[in-house]
Amino acid sequence: MERRKSDAEVALELMRLVLELAGNRRLSPTRSLALYHLCREAVAYEPEGSVTAEYLEESLRRLLQG
Repeated sequence: MERRKSDAEVALELMRLVLELAGNRRLSPTRSLALYHLCREAVAYEPEGSVTAEYLEESLRRLLQG
């Protein structure tokens, strides 16, 4: 029987993927934590919810610019 992954596990996988696609650039611990929280928000994303795709995209862009 396959075990369902927790939201936190999915968020970590998403975070690894984002960093890989960004060229494995190094982020400060503060930015890494912010990226993790952004990934958690993305995992919990609901089109009708308060977090929009535009918000997630803009937040990710700002995090990776620095």
